[in-house]
Amino acid sequence: MLLDYTSSIFPLKKYTFEIKYYFIMPVIDLEKCNRCLKCAKDCPSRAITIETGEIAETCIHCGHCVAICPEAAVSPDLGDILPLQQHSITSENFEKLTAGIRTCRSYMQKEIPDEILLELVENMKHYPSASNTRPIQITIVRTKEKVKLLNDMTAETLLKMFGFVTSPVVGGIIQLFAPSINIKGLKQYKTKFLELRKTNDSLICHQAPAVLLFHGPASRLGMGEADANIWATYTSILANTMGLGTCFNGFIKNAMGKKSKVNPKFDLPPNHKVYAALLVGYPKVKYQNETSRKSPEVELL
Repeated sequence: MLLDYTSSIFPLKKYTFEIKYYFIMPVIDLEKCNRCLKCAKDCPSRAITIETGEIAETCIHCGHCVAICPEAAVSPDLGDILPLQQHSITSENFEKLTAGIRTCRSYMQKEIPDEILLELVENMKHYPSASNTRPIQITIVRTKEKVKLLNDMTAETLLKMFGFVTSPVVGGIIQLFAPSINIKGLKQYKTKFLELRKTNDSLICHQAPAVLLFHGPASRLGMGEADANIWATYTSILANTMGLGTCFNGFIKNAMGKKSKVNPKFDLPPNHKVYAALLVGYPKVKYQNETSRKSPEVELL
């Protein structure tokens, strides 16, 4: 894997981070190895033959062998072996942190330093994935002009969708085959959206100084959407520890599907779609109280 900071678009201040796979195998140093077999036992694909130090092609590059080796005898397929650092985060601390994280739709007009944006992306290498293929790429939209373009194109796509779904013919068909869809409510939302748009030209992006787009190859079989949501969630939590606010934006995600006319404006590869979009910025407001929500239903089997 290679984190490629695509320099050709730096002048636009719109960054793309691409994770490329070269499938370089981890390497076992048999001179350091003490034959404890921890790596072989923990390997989910049973790819390790410790007697010869061979790692089979069934390796899924999860890194467990590197992480568990007490002798640092297994070299990773990318980067160096770094000892884990102790942390002081307790479950109570985490509960308090997440209780204070709220969707941010009101941002200060303050640019986020490039170093902070890059740190948000750099830390994604530590986040889990649904299938270890890790196909997700990150595009950071962070100029006022580009954020405004993203806002306006998403809004137009949204309005076209509302117009299509609520049209007499299509709306009637939907009501016939999917009566649970509230066509009347969609019409009211469209009317309210158009009314608010007269006085607010950033109803989608909320004047956020940066938008992170998590995109990857469009596939019905892959797990790109799961990976994107995992990474976006972790990124949101990390961003909040840095004093930033975030907002998961489903409108942008829906507007930038496969073959969307919006995608080329932001240099997405032709076969890509956006699986998650995250607004990021410094919040204008500070919340004082924890709000109650209904806990998920649970069943113990």
